[in-house]
Amino acid sequence: MKNIEVSKRIKLTRDVNEEDLRQGLMDRMRRSFEVDSITETENGFRVKCATGGPESITRSARVDLNVRIIKQNEIARIIMHGTSATARSLMIWYVGLFLAVLLVGLLPGSIETNGVDSDAFDTLVLMLFGVFIFYDINKKIDEPHAYLNAILKSLETEFG
Repeated sequence: MKNIEVSKRIKLTRDVNEEDLRQGLMDRMRRSFEVDSITETENGFRVKCATGGPESITRSARVDLNVRIIKQNEIARIIMHGTSATARSLMIWYVGLFLAVLLVGLLPGSIETNGVDSDAFDTLVLMLFGVFIFYDINKKIDEPHAYLNAILKSLETEFG
């Protein structure tokens, strides 16, 4: 799980209310994320969403954000903070792939995972596979932060 915090100060060039900013933000979030739910809170609203879409096999990350929009005169501040965690479907996918590698290791002439005939090359293959999994998971958990920064830049372009 990774904490996410992004904010943007926008100097408004036209008369915009908080509802227009919220609608623009949610339109952009729906394009970047698969939004599951939006609930009102006392300071703003909470968005639960995921990266990856129905056309892909798995979701990449589950994102839970608290969003607050503050407008004072000609300045608007959008503050988003929350968490990004690995989606369950991605973890199931990687466990399945790892078990498939172990299953292939039972075949003769391939990676020997039974321990008797195993050598350093077999260990290296399993270690590199594990490093790839950790690298890919960390990359997919970091994606929402980049998406949110791009969304806020887009809002600044439209309203600023």
